[in-house]
Formats: sequence, C-alpha cells, structure tokens
Amino acid sequence: MNRVLLLGDPVSRSLSPVMQNAAFEALGIDCRYALREVSRADFAAAMAELRGDERILGANVTIPHKESAIAFLDDLDPLAARIGAVNTISRQGARLKGWNTDVEGFRRALDEQIPSPARGGGQGGGFRVAIIGAGGAARAVAAALQPVADIWVIARNLEQAQRLCRDLEIERGGSLEMDHIKQTVARADLVVNATPADLPPPSWLRRDQRLFDLRSRRSAEGRAMLLHQGAASFEIWTGRKAPLNVMRAALDGASVPA
Repeated sequence: MNRVLLLGDPVSRSLSPVMQNAAFEALGIDCRYALREVSRADFAAAMAELRGDERILGANVTIPHKESAIAFLDDLDPLAARIGAVNTISRQGARLKGWNTDVEGFRRALDEQIPSPARGGGQGGGFRVAIIGAGGAARAVAAALQPVADIWVIARNLEQAQRLCRDLEIERGGSLEMDHIKQTVARADLVVNATPADLPPPSWLRRDQRLFDLRSRRSAEGRAMLLHQGAASFEIWTGRKAPLNVMRAALDGASVPA
C-alpha cells in the first residue's frame, strides 16, 4: 500500500487523515494518509525517507517545517518559490518537488466563507487586513490577498515579519511588533489568525469586522481552507480530480473538540 505523510510537530490532532483517506477510498486508490510527528532535529531524516521510499507518493508539511523544507527539495513550483514556503511535496522518481496549495485553499475558503460583498472595505474603499503571525501559513495568506488589500503583518518575531514583507514585496502595509496588535486589529476589515493562539480576543472585534481563524479545529473558515488546500494536494499526488464532496462530508463528520 502506498502512503502520503503529514510531517509536522505537533500533528496528532490533525483532521487531514479522515479527509484524505475518505478521498483515496472513494476513488479506489490503494493509499493511506499517515501522521508523522517530526521535530526540527529529525526532519532531515524524514525527508531522506520520503525521497528513498517508492511507496510514499508525497507529503504534506505543516508547522514548523513549511519554510525549512525547501532546502531538501530538488524543484519548486513557481508559486511556492515566490512565497518561500511549501505545504505539499510530491515524489517524481527520487526527486522531490515542493508546492504551496495554501494560497488556493485560502482563496477558495475566503470566497466560500466570506463572499466579496461581505468583506466590506474601510474608509476610502481600501480593504485592510491584519495578519497575526509570520510563518508559512501567514505567507500564503499574504500572497493570496496582496493584489487586493493593504496588509499588516503582526508577529512576536519582528524580523520574521519584515522578511515576509520583503520577500513578497508588500508595499501597501508593512510589519509590526505584537505591541501594536490591538490598534492594528481595530483598523482592519479582515483579521487573519495564522498562529496557534486564541488571537485576537473576541472583545477586540467590531460587528462589521470579519475574523478568519486558520485553525481547522477552531473555525469553519479554517476547516474550509483545510478542505480546499487538501483537495489541491490530493490532485498533485494522484493526478486525479479530488472528490470534494466526499472530503467535505468526511470533515463535517469528524469529531472537532476545541
């Protein structure tokens, strides 16, 4: 039986296996999606296994490896190269190629959960976004929104936020330390939480603001993004059209504790 791995730390609570395994079963593909909790210290060994085992079709990559994985790859999809983060790896013989399906996953989920007319737009018509976090997921969100929004990236690690803005050439917006989070959130039309923490506090949000929490166990928006990025990854690994309704039903039926 072939396998697809999820490499990250932690991964034990991921909803991806129920969704991906339902898709493999629905299409009669002899493959299982398996969790692999991998620390930073063990990541190189996991990538060597991925490269050397012909039964592994590919992998998803999550926190904290989305950026560091690039050093272990032979090829990058242009979008992944621009963003500087991968969430999907495919095997082509002994060669590994990195992709970023988070961008398309976020775009589709945003359109599904918060349609364009409901996103508002601040005074003067500008659409202002506050992204909390500056890791791989934040990079994908910024890339997806960059053409249509002023983007402010707020992070505990200011250098990481500055690097994100520099790499993506964000000119409308910028990077900020966490000390500025409350006032930045107050000016935003859309707030995106790209961290594992409960941010921002609900009391900070106005009725006319929208929150997109990327955590799939915490929000409908996060599960929608997980669905759509997962479907795109499935198609990369298998070359088959993802059974989106099957995957959605599997997610809807999964236990989602807080």
